Amino acid sequence: MFTLKGRQDNFKLIIPDDFIAKEINEKYTNILKRQKSFLYRPIDFLNETIQSIEVLGFNNGIIPQQQTSHGKPLINPRRIEENRFAHTSSEVPYRSEQSPLNLLEKTLVVNFRHTLGFVNYFLMFENFWYQYSRDRRYDEISESFSINLLNNKGEVYSRILMTHPLMNSLDMLGLNYTQPIASSQTFRAEFKYSNIDYQFIGIKEEKL
Repeated sequence: MFTLKGRQDNFKLIIPDDFIAKEINEKYTNILKRQKSFLYRPIDFLNETIQSIEVLGFNNGIIPQQQTSHGKPLINPRRIEENRFAHTSSEVPYRSEQSPLNLLEKTLVVNFRHTLGFVNYFLMFENFWYQYSRDRRYDEISESFSINLLNNKGEVYSRILMTHPLMNSLDMLGLNYTQPIASSQTFRAEFKYSNIDYQFIGIKEEKL
């Protein structure tokens, strides 16, 4: 059941296997095996380095329009007209005529933590380079990303689906001597998607 308990739910972003091109997947599988990583599959390695995400939100839900206001009717009938507050034109908000879907940001921001050797960064970079420099059909690109929302027991109770996500940007790689390279720095990748869906998976009732 839904409660108002003060607790923090968890999440799990699932980047699917077909996000990584076959040729890039083979290359980084060999790299991970040579380095004796405890995760040999590049997609598992990438998912494991996700630190935080940003999704949903919308803008421009209203359209302001200049209108002349003449004030409200007098509350005190004994007030004379000369004492009425002189209203000038002001902006009045109206609902946007656009579809709500067009008002969504349609953006997924994923923050990854850097790994030693920046392996996950170059995995993302090379995968982008390969996919965008070749004429890949849309049926070869990921159909959707999913974000599983978990309760405090680790159970999935709802899911956010983003259809046809495409990589839009990747942070520059910052190298400096002010702190150790192995420190927990992060980089950000931005994806754009075409549509979104929110699914309730099921919530078990909790005993009071």
